[in-house]
Amino acid sequence: MVQDAELPTINPRRSTALVVLGLSAYFAYLYSLGLGDVTAALAEVDLAIFGLAFVFSLLDVVFNALSWQTVVRELDCRISLWDVFSIYMSSIFLNNLIPSGSVSGEAGRIYFLSKIAGNGRLEASTATVAVTRIITAIPFFLGISLGLAYLVLWYEVPNWALTTCFTMVILMASAGLLLLGFCSSESWLLGTVNFLLDQVERSFKRSVNRSLCSTMTRQFQQSIFLLKNRSGSIILSFFWAFCGWLSLNLVAYAAFRSLGVEIPIFAIFAVYSVIMVFQTLPLILPGGVGIVDILMVALFTAVGVSLHDAAAATILARVAQLWFHTLLGGICTAHLLRKVGNGEDR
Repeated sequence: MVQDAELPTINPRRSTALVVLGLSAYFAYLYSLGLGDVTAALAEVDLAIFGLAFVFSLLDVVFNALSWQTVVRELDCRISLWDVFSIYMSSIFLNNLIPSGSVSGEAGRIYFLSKIAGNGRLEASTATVAVTRIITAIPFFLGISLGLAYLVLWYEVPNWALTTCFTMVILMASAGLLLLGFCSSESWLLGTVNFLLDQVERSFKRSVNRSLCSTMTRQFQQSIFLLKNRSGSIILSFFWAFCGWLSLNLVAYAAFRSLGVEIPIFAIFAVYSVIMVFQTLPLILPGGVGIVDILMVALFTAVGVSLHDAAAATILARVAQLWFHTLLGGICTAHLLRKVGNGEDR
């Protein structure tokens, strides 16, 4: 076992086939809703306001990159904001094309950061990703809590929608607490690593250098403890993460306003938090294409938006986020691969 990270491999044929499958299912769903009515709603879009959705979509990544860079610099990783932004975009690209519950994107972040940052320490790169994962989860948890409170008090929301939201709250809180526990407890972390190594050795019939793994695990936890003592940087990182979360919600708000549809921002908080958590699950389809879109339409309809407006706004929001991010992320991935391949990181 070597102290190095690997970049997840994309299977273009498989990803393309799954995207086509998801889009086919979604278009069939739109057809059942009345494709003509959805198209008519889209024809009324105000392009100037819709353009703001792309601005907010870009700001979402910029703010999250700033949040991550704040943590990265605390571990003496020398890297520019442009590189951090490119790596973050690349992770979105990998997540959208490789259905793996965000694991592929996080692995991509660790790979490029360890290659490009000055010290090249794998455990430090992993620690920054773990910490920012916890930090960025806090605004989503607060957002869905505020959104749920608003919906319960002011809306007659169907039971299935409330159940979905509450389930996502529990899932998000449980995952966050579990990750925090693993990062904070040496016995939990080492026990989990040893368990995983047992499975690897049993499955692949190969021995693993456990001494190296234990050393890396302890160095990872030392990085975590170092970051926990930098409260000022953690607060600043949370501020940027909050700005990113708000920008993410404003994408949907701009999409609705471009159609002339009024929707309370708190309703978007609830719906979007559910969607983002759902999208991190290891779904079969890349980027949750089709599945996430249908769920978005259903949830927006549940909070009072007309069916056709909800479908039209979902299409606009997904164009400004999923497809725009995937395109830009692919360009950033190509740039990073060239940069690493040319040895510019050294």
